[in-house]
Amino acid sequence: MGNVDPAGEFCNGTPESVRRATLDVMKKICSHPNFVISSGCDIPPMSSWDNIDAFFAAVDEFYAT
Repeated sequence: MGNVDPAGEFCNGTPESVRRATLDVMKKICSHPNFVISSGCDIPPMSSWDNIDAFFAAVDEFYAT
């Protein structure tokens, strides 16, 4: 599982930086059948919902292509 930086992206990033980071991880690793995309650890409580939504939107975007 992993590995989008929870502090750097979810808490301190922007929706676009979360999107890029999520797609970058998925492009590199999703060829492995046992990989599950997730945050690198717990998502900090002050994280923006826009960033969390951007993460899930990027996952949908990846699988839509």
